[in-house]
Amino acid sequence: MNKRVYNKTFGKIVRTLGFLLILVSSIFIATVLILENETLPFIDNLTSFAQMADGILANIPLIADYAGLALVVGFIFLLWAIRKGLILRVLLTVVLLFGFIESSISGTSQLVPVVLASPSWLAGLLGAIEPFVDQITAMSPYVIPGVGVAAPFLLWMLFAYKKPGRFSLFMLRLGTIALFLAVLMYAVANLFVTSLLTVDIYSTIEIMLYIVTYLFFIVGSAFGTLGLARQ
Repeated sequence: MNKRVYNKTFGKIVRTLGFLLILVSSIFIATVLILENETLPFIDNLTSFAQMADGILANIPLIADYAGLALVVGFIFLLWAIRKGLILRVLLTVVLLFGFIESSISGTSQLVPVVLASPSWLAGLLGAIEPFVDQITAMSPYVIPGVGVAAPFLLWMLFAYKKPGRFSLFMLRLGTIALFLAVLMYAVANLFVTSLLTVDIYSTIEIMLYIVTYLFFIVGSAFGTLGLARQ
C-alpha cells in the first residue's frame, strides 16, 4: 500500500496547515494544563514558558474558542495529506469528529482534560444533532471510552506506518502513545476501579501523561510546519 506524502503543492499546503493547527491548539492546551497543575512534580521547569505563552495567547482570544476544533481539523488535514488508504482515513475522521461533537455537547473530553469553548456558530448545529449523539452514547457506557481510546490508537497507526519516517511524525507518534495511556487510565478509573479517583499518585501520572502528550505534539507539529518546502 502506498503511504507516501503527497508531493504536489496542494498536498503540501494541506499537510502544513494541519501541522500548524495542531501546533497552535497544542500550545494552548499545554499552557492551560501546566498552569492548572503548577504543584505537580518537575512542573516548575515548564511554568515560566507556560506563563509566557499565556500572556501571548491572552491577546488572541479567538484561539480559546477554536482550540478544540483546530486540533481535530489539524489531525484530519494531516491524515488526508499523508495517508492514501481510504479505510483508515474514513474511520479516523469519523472517530475524531464524533469525539469532538460529543465533547462539545457534554463539555468534557477524554482527549483534552481541560474545558474548551466551542465557536458560537456551532451551537445551532450541535443542538440539532444532540438527540442523535445521545442515542448513540446511550447504547452502552463504553461508547465514549471506546471512542476515546480508539482515537489515539488510530493516530498511532497513522504515524507508525508512514514511510519514510519523519522526525515530526515520530514526535506525534510518541504523543499518541502518551495520550493512549492517559485515556486508558481515565477510562479504568471512571468505569472499572473508581477508588483510583482518590489516589493522588494515579491522578498525577494521568495528568502528567496528558501534559507530555501535548508537549510532544508541539515539538512534532513545529518541525512539521517548518518542513513546508520539504518534498
